[in-house]
Amino acid sequence: MKLEQPPAIKRLRFRSRTLRSPLVSFRHRGLRDKDAFLASYPRSGSTWLRFLLFETLAGESAEFGSMRRAIPSLGKQHGAIPVLDDGGRIIQTHETFSVGLRRIIYIVRDARDVALSEYAWQKRLGLEPGSFDHFLEAFLRGRSNPWGSWQDHVSFWVDRGGREDAGPIHLVRFEELRRQPQDVFKGILGFLGAHAEPGAIQRAIDNNSLERMRTKEDRAREEGWRQNARPDTRFINTGAISGWRQKLTAGHAKLVDEYFGKTLAKLGYEVGDPEQGSP
Repeated sequence: MKLEQPPAIKRLRFRSRTLRSPLVSFRHRGLRDKDAFLASYPRSGSTWLRFLLFETLAGESAEFGSMRRAIPSLGKQHGAIPVLDDGGRIIQTHETFSVGLRRIIYIVRDARDVALSEYAWQKRLGLEPGSFDHFLEAFLRGRSNPWGSWQDHVSFWVDRGGREDAGPIHLVRFEELRRQPQDVFKGILGFLGAHAEPGAIQRAIDNNSLERMRTKEDRAREEGWRQNARPDTRFINTGAISGWRQKLTAGHAKLVDEYFGKTLAKLGYEVGDPEQGSP
């Protein structure tokens, strides 16, 4: 019988970078030169993109279990099937860890929506017992999880482009993938040197709509996936674009601008709007 850890211990283990550092290094063993990475800060849309990639490249319907066979998370790549034309695998990661000259797809999402989504996710798993105000302060300072701040994470990956010791990077904005999934996804496949018929791409998009992803989540939970999570919350959230405008207060939005404004603007997000956020 597996004993449940006390909440305080569970939160400490989750947020500790020191405790995780040897594990992260170990998880990078067994990589191949032709492997490609799908990197992102948590809650930025990488799960949806993994499903799209699996269905398009593996040619079968993606479920929460089967998808990991071809687009595994870092550390679970051993035994993963190659899906790229050159024999490479695609490995998903949230870590900021050098992967040499390997190709990187980096999916980024507006930090304000990320903060809201991550707060809901951590509440779901019992990792955040406090208020959103408490969480937001930790999020902005890079203390809400072991992956540091959203801004530092973006800078680690995006600013490495063009360096001699780093491979090519393809930047994807989650919002653009949501608005124009066919065109943006074609660009991702082109970067990977992968080929797919337009019909196959559209079928993958249709089969992984928000409603169908939630149905897949329900099936996975019935089969025992993430049973320790609260039943009244979801891993697949709303996938909102600029949902923060209705949910963040003006004070919250201003605080995010103070910490992340330059990076948000660099990525093409609007900042400094005097009407942003709710009253």
